[in-house]
Amino acid sequence: LQSATFPSKQKLLIVVTIAIALFTIIPILYPFVEDPNIFLKQQHPSQTNIIKLQNSVVTTHETCDIFSGEWVPNREAPYYTNTTCWAIHEHQNCMKFGRPDTEFMKWKWKPDGCEDDLPVFDPFRFLEIVRGKTMAFVGDSVSRNHMQSLICLLSQVEYPVDASVKADEYFKRWTYETYNFTIATFWTPHLVKSTEPDPTKPKHTDLFDLYLDEADESWTAEIGDFDYVIISSGHWHFRPSVYYENGTISGCHYCQLPNVTDLTMFYGYRKAFRTAFKVILDLESFNGVMYLRTFAPSHFEGGLWNEGGN
Repeated sequence: LQSATFPSKQKLLIVVTIAIALFTIIPILYPFVEDPNIFLKQQHPSQTNIIKLQNSVVTTHETCDIFSGEWVPNREAPYYTNTTCWAIHEHQNCMKFGRPDTEFMKWKWKPDGCEDDLPVFDPFRFLEIVRGKTMAFVGDSVSRNHMQSLICLLSQVEYPVDASVKADEYFKRWTYETYNFTIATFWTPHLVKSTEPDPTKPKHTDLFDLYLDEADESWTAEIGDFDYVIISSGHWHFRPSVYYENGTISGCHYCQLPNVTDLTMFYGYRKAFRTAFKVILDLESFNGVMYLRTFAPSHFEGGLWNEGGN
């Protein structure tokens, strides 16, 4: 939507990198690391694998669409596991709790119309390109997982240092000191100002209040100086919500309130994105690149989750 004067090849590599990180995403939350020596306990990839990563080459073709394709087996995967990446939360540690196989991790994304497979992510090249830059992941837990996946991929080169400005797991910053590269996550599941349901009320009356024309200042107040901003939101908009515009109720999504029009979740979803985009583009200090990521489709074979699918 708005970009600075970054070379086009670097922009393309950033897009491909974000796509690869997203497609290798793991649904995790950050653990609170109490052991300062935890980084020294991690296993690192072999020198052979590192050289292979250094020598990977990015090639593009006019007919190559990285956003359309299929998952195919990848015997070289995985590129990180519970034992090589500290970011995987304990309750998501499949191996620790007895999962006997690793085949579920050995897949890769094959885009349509590409003469070659996507190259293996090159953490060395990526860190050189973003040297001295900043990158923000703005959105819900999937956005945070996106950042965590990137951290796991980059751990083959260097572990980041916690550079958070506040003691809040929902707003984290990590810096790769050798490259002066900082990544951050900003928790804002609806992107706009919102209030959560009253926990004392009956479950069936749970409604979010979304102020569709008001920015969520928890992230907009800090985003102006970032070079790359990845906006991500989706799943939270399916929850029953009441919509406010100009200070009054304008409609809702599945609120079942009398005399309130059900505008569907797509109305609120569209408005939230427009408000978020406008806020960023109106920032005088923002001269970076903004990316949009919505939500991923379901990943079931042979039926939906409740219809025998896997």
